Amino acid sequence: MHNKAFGGKNKVRIGIIGPTEREIMPFVNKIDSRETIRHAKIDFYSGKFENVDVVAAFSGVCKVNAAIATQIMIDRFDVTHIILTGVAGALDERLQIGDTVIANEIAYHDVAREILTEYHPWMEDIYFKSDMKMLNDASLIAGSLNLKNKCFIGRIITGEAFITENERYKLIQDFEPLCADMESAGVAHVCYANNVPFLVIRSISDFANEDGPESFENNIGNVSFNSLHIVEELIKEYA
Repeated sequence: MHNKAFGGKNKVRIGIIGPTEREIMPFVNKIDSRETIRHAKIDFYSGKFENVDVVAAFSGVCKVNAAIATQIMIDRFDVTHIILTGVAGALDERLQIGDTVIANEIAYHDVAREILTEYHPWMEDIYFKSDMKMLNDASLIAGSLNLKNKCFIGRIITGEAFITENERYKLIQDFEPLCADMESAGVAHVCYANNVPFLVIRSISDFANEDGPESFENNIGNVSFNSLHIVEELIKEYA
């Protein structure tokens, strides 16, 4: 049973995943006594951050790569909690570049509902729920940091393609999401199957439309620090 109490007596080891180097390496460079271990062509960086045991990795883009990294963290590094960080494309009109979204639930937008509910992992609906303790703590942290950009809590959806303007409106109608990415549901799916608490914190790099790829490249380096800031403060709560 991997699900251990936040801040309880059991040993805590937190896995932190970013899809690309730019989204995770600023955190990796802060890990003390860092050791690099390679599995499935992914580098895992194990050590301590603020006296908390951590394992970090950049998984590669897309939900399968993120899922591979998540399962390895659970099986080989015995992590007790998983956090996915990085950037995302805005779908809610309130969001601006640099704002941060903390997910309360996550869904695939490119997987048929019955695949999840009628087959493994036999879910009641299509939404993976974030760990409530982690979500509440992250929300309190975000409210206390005097952030330059806004922070929202809500739904993230995941699919493996940049979104066109026509697709954008259908996704908003079908899911009412705050933003979209290519990894969150993969991480959430693995954590759900393994009963490991997880949280996703992502900052807005683009508006999930035809201009998304260019905006993503232009903004990823700067806005990813916004989500990492909250992640780092959340990890300190485990010390």
